[in-house]
Amino acid sequence: MKYEGLIQMMLRKKLFNRVESDAGFVIKIRAFQGFVEYREGRRIATVPVQPVFGRGLVSVYMDTPVKWNPPDTADVILEKKRTEILKNIVDAMQFRKYKVEVVEKTKGRGRAE
Repeated sequence: MKYEGLIQMMLRKKLFNRVESDAGFVIKIRAFQGFVEYREGRRIATVPVQPVFGRGLVSVYMDTPVKWNPPDTADVILEKKRTEILKNIVDAMQFRKYKVEVVEKTKGRGRAE
């Protein structure tokens, strides 16, 4: 997948399931439990991902809505930022050697829930 206009960043392994970026975010991977935790400053978003059992694969749907967890639910995440967060999740998972399938659209619906 091609991502245009985004800055190259450095990723570092933290503990066994975390990735920290010099861009200011930390990702806690819980892919086989069906989510990834994205932290940026004090704000946290729990983003669903889809494990594909039997294939050792995780699908990330690029149309997945992303919302901050309480107490920051009123902070709106614009489309550009949502796409950036999902791209960061994919990059972090690939950095940790997860097999990631990027899916552009959720089948049967306009957006993943």
